[in-house]
Amino acid sequence: MKAIVVFCCIGLMALSSHVFALTLVNGKQQVDISTSQLLADANVSHEMYAPFRRQNVLFEGYMLSDFLQQALGAQVTAARFIAIDGYDLSLQNIDERSLMLVVKENGEALTIRNHGPLRLIETDLGGRDPKNISLFDDWVWMIKQIEVVDE
Repeated sequence: MKAIVVFCCIGLMALSSHVFALTLVNGKQQVDISTSQLLADANVSHEMYAPFRRQNVLFEGYMLSDFLQQALGAQVTAARFIAIDGYDLSLQNIDERSLMLVVKENGEALTIRNHGPLRLIETDLGGRDPKNISLFDDWVWMIKQIEVVDE
């Protein structure tokens, strides 16, 4: 049992030290953006109560629609988000929602340990109770790929 735990810890350390890149896919177009580049170019900050942290958090990153428009040169209305752990979620009307691609929390870069290196959040809670985390199923952690999909 001890050997399994050590192996798992070594595997997680290797994973967390790995230099990640976000892969954007639009048909045959593929763009890879390093996490260091995403951190350097983050251009939006937003402070709000974070349901999963149960406290106010200063998020830094990009408004998703603007980010995809700039990176892919196309307006994106629907996308599929694929996480490092295999979680997969498709969202519609992303161009009409206040979605933020987060790279930092309270000035610190996101890591695997704190659900990074990239996370998708909604900056407009739309009247939902932020203390009821079951209402936030569109928040995606540990994003590694965003794929444009047809609506």
